[in-house]
Amino acid sequence: MQFFFLVSFYLLAVPATVLACEGDCIVEITKAFLSNYTDPIRLTMQQLAQEISYSIPNQPSPERTINYLQPLLDAYNDDAYDGMENAIFPSYFHGKCLRDGVTPPGCPNPDCDVVCGTPGSLVHFYPKLRYIAYNQTYHGLQRLASPGTDAYKQVENAILNSVHQEGPPSRRSSRLFARFSPLAGSSPTSLASRRDDDEDIRVKVQTIMAKIRPTLESVCGGSGNGETNGLPNCSWEDAMKAYILTFP
Repeated sequence: MQFFFLVSFYLLAVPATVLACEGDCIVEITKAFLSNYTDPIRLTMQQLAQEISYSIPNQPSPERTINYLQPLLDAYNDDAYDGMENAIFPSYFHGKCLRDGVTPPGCPNPDCDVVCGTPGSLVHFYPKLRYIAYNQTYHGLQRLASPGTDAYKQVENAILNSVHQEGPPSRRSSRLFARFSPLAGSSPTSLASRRDDDEDIRVKVQTIMAKIRPTLESVCGGSGNGETNGLPNCSWEDAMKAYILTFP
């Protein structure tokens, strides 16, 4: 599976006077990874939306259900840049490339075997770099998709409102579907049943939202355990190494 990579756009944005990976180098490499993950995140949300559509009584289409997840995507996009930049620079890649006070061969580029803040170091340790990007992506999404966050509450409310406004489809043989029948009255018993059903839906939503990591992991095609050959669909290794080395 190949995902769209806007490397040509970022190549045009590279300034000619960058020293090591600082300033625009940091900004543009961070943006490149965020751009790369646009498609994997979209596919992950589509799978979650499909599961939600099968799990709630009125069973809206996945195309409609994915709109209920928009608050999560909006919140992620608001936070994504700062989180990704910090995860890569300076949390892992930072500082000068020195070994015993001397700049090793290949540093700052094209291939520097010292963990530091230069393009050659990012290229040499690219397996680690791509895992950092994956790890930050799923952590950012999972944090926002946890009960109690504003994004989670908005998603949950959108799903509950959909069920309450439309009711279930015509087949009402199950207990859950029957409770949401428009013919049901507003007796204490029916109100209690509605509360029970709301709680059933909340539990299902929480279970589905907790699947962000394994779903993204599946989309990326790997175990997500940091191995060199992991995450083959979320690697972009050749394109990213070439792009990184456009920075001096």
